[in-house]
Amino acid sequence: MMMKKKKDIRVKEEVNSQALFLNEKSSFSVQEAFKTLRTNVMFSMPSKGCKCIGVTSANRGEGKSSISVNLALSFAQLQKKVLIIDCDMRLPTVASKLNIESAPGLSNCLAGLEEDDHINIQHLTDRGIDVLAAGNIPPDSTVLLESENMVNLIKRLKQTYDYIIFDFPPVMIVSDAVILANYIDGYLVVIRQAVSEFKKVEETMRQMNFARAKLIGFVFNGKTSDGLLKKGGKYYKYSYYKKKKSE
Repeated sequence: MMMKKKKDIRVKEEVNSQALFLNEKSSFSVQEAFKTLRTNVMFSMPSKGCKCIGVTSANRGEGKSSISVNLALSFAQLQKKVLIIDCDMRLPTVASKLNIESAPGLSNCLAGLEEDDHINIQHLTDRGIDVLAAGNIPPDSTVLLESENMVNLIKRLKQTYDYIIFDFPPVMIVSDAVILANYIDGYLVVIRQAVSEFKKVEETMRQMNFARAKLIGFVFNGKTSDGLLKKGGKYYKYSYYKKKKSE
């Protein structure tokens, strides 16, 4: 498959996106939280070449799509070539969150509705990342993700990018997240305080283990406790280095 020339899009800044996504105005706690996540991911995958990272959760409402976008933005801060793919073709949110075109996108490409040289990858000039939106909602996204077209697309995109972030549907909703386990270098599972349920997270892990999905770790979203700072109704962990008296 050939990729068409990327569109340059200057993202319209909105008040709520300032708090939701990483930018130069983000608070210290927000920036440090995603720097820590980025570092942990990098050390979890030391091999060379493009890294494919899957982000999922047990259920909806746990913040996986926002984590996916912010992780992509965090890698872009290191001048890396980053692509985020919205693989949640049943209930996509990445395009609406970033205020970009939702279609054509991944589903159109996999279904053969777009020419090989017309993959609609959108370049967000102000944010430094590329996005492949979910596209039109198909009758069965599982079939598309299992297709040879999807495998070929991943192989081709890996030749262009340093990191590819896959925003998958929740594991407890459909099996889409683990279908591509053989092609994903590592998964992050987002857990949200007061939303996630232990039994469902446990079942999520069982399904991922059965599919032999490689787990990088968990992202605990919305945690509230001492040592945390509140920002826009959310809490982000932070830490600092304190000099010893002898220094």
